[in-house]
Amino acid sequence: MSGNESFELVSQRGWTRGLPTMLRSGMARWFKTHMWWIQCLIWGGMIGGVLAMIAFNPQDISKEDLFMLFSVFAGLFPAVGVIIIMQDALVGEKREGTAAWVLSKPLTRPAFVLSKIIANSAGILLTMVLVPGILAYIIFSIRGFQLNPLGFLEALGVIFVSHFYFLALTLMLGAFFNQRGPVIGIPLGILFLQQNLIGFLPALQFVLPWMLVIPLGSSPSLVFSLIMGIGTQVDLLITLAIIFGQSILFILLSLWRFNREEF
Repeated sequence: MSGNESFELVSQRGWTRGLPTMLRSGMARWFKTHMWWIQCLIWGGMIGGVLAMIAFNPQDISKEDLFMLFSVFAGLFPAVGVIIIMQDALVGEKREGTAAWVLSKPLTRPAFVLSKIIANSAGILLTMVLVPGILAYIIFSIRGFQLNPLGFLEALGVIFVSHFYFLALTLMLGAFFNQRGPVIGIPLGILFLQQNLIGFLPALQFVLPWMLVIPLGSSPSLVFSLIMGIGTQVDLLITLAIIFGQSILFILLSLWRFNREEF
């Protein structure tokens, strides 16, 4: 039949079956709609705009203060956007019935979950890390502050790891819950209560991403240390490794739970 010519033959085998198709769909949601440039305007405008107003204010500001502000703004506030975007990655699909529908096609459950991770990671990396980072680098350069490009790029990588933690955490909660409340509430609670939790139990500084992007007491954040080119504390590198490891664990738990989801 001529109508069948519009269908795409899926030849993959194993757990990756259907991944390229779902990945194209996820990327199209980001980059073939208004979503990518709207997110660029939001985070580039907010972070770049605040830094520009402070950097070019007649009242002088030191580069240390400006770099610290970038670390806080770029590391904390876009994480809210990450959580909001990811709250529907699985819960929305389950509640609307689209997950059950697409999984009736030649698509494995791991491919379905991984397509959400890869596509959203790419969108978040561009719109919430790279675009605000490039604008900040331009502002710092115009202001006359010397930067090590490699150190600044490493700092952006740390910011992405911090955002990826909340991406993976929200995705995992979406696999375990069928309501949006806990899926968005728990990550937001962790995001904004980190400092209080660490104050209550100091050992949590190694398992929460707070010190990656925000200073704690007299200790600088890892992002600030990398931008400044000062010696990086070993405990911050350990925290970075633990945060990344937790993110991978969250993804594995997401795959495990979603494989047992009944549709």
